[in-house]
Amino acid sequence: MTNLDAELHGLAPFIELPPEPELAPAVRARIGARRPRPGRLVLALALVLLAVAVTFAVPPARSAILRWLGIGNARVEFVDRLPDVRTRRPLDLGVHTSLATARKSVHYHILTSKLVGKPKDVRLRFDQVAFVYGDHKLVVLQSEGTFFTKEVGPLTNVDRFRLNGADAIWISGPRHVFGYVAGPGGDHRSELYLVGNALIWQRGPLTLRLEGKVSRAEAVRIARSFR
Repeated sequence: MTNLDAELHGLAPFIELPPEPELAPAVRARIGARRPRPGRLVLALALVLLAVAVTFAVPPARSAILRWLGIGNARVEFVDRLPDVRTRRPLDLGVHTSLATARKSVHYHILTSKLVGKPKDVRLRFDQVAFVYGDHKLVVLQSEGTFFTKEVGPLTNVDRFRLNGADAIWISGPRHVFGYVAGPGGDHRSELYLVGNALIWQRGPLTLRLEGKVSRAEAVRIARSFR
């Protein structure tokens, strides 16, 4: 040990140092202040998830949610048993008209297809335009404000997918029930009748329905051709 070290050790007992501050409370306070708080969006999302969980925990509410789905002007409802109705021919598609008259009668742009060509018949019901090809073997309807419903039984297949970036539904298998619910301006319920395979899709503000003896691939190909 050097002389300097010895002198310092000798002075240590005579030096009075201030008491050491308690740092733990201040550190805990600063950590708590910096802890991120859940934002409003996170809180809202948590409340939504909680509401969905509670809803699905209640059997009647869960059943009501899972028994129908909608797309545009269409509502597809799943039922345990279809009503006792018959296949209707000819279809109740409205009054006979021409494409030129239909274009003057509705305020939206009517879509047509070069793939299927000129329809054999054009019908108008409220703001719904229907094209009939062949002997009712293929029918394509389009509208912006005419609502319709479809009831499907437990054996009917209902597939929801995306078509041209929008929602679409393909209904196949055993026949299902179709009927109008309302048109622009009020309630216009119609008689229900049985129908076969159908494709429902959206194109901008329009809801379109294709019905006929076609496969899903054929129906999608035809749907994409309407512009």
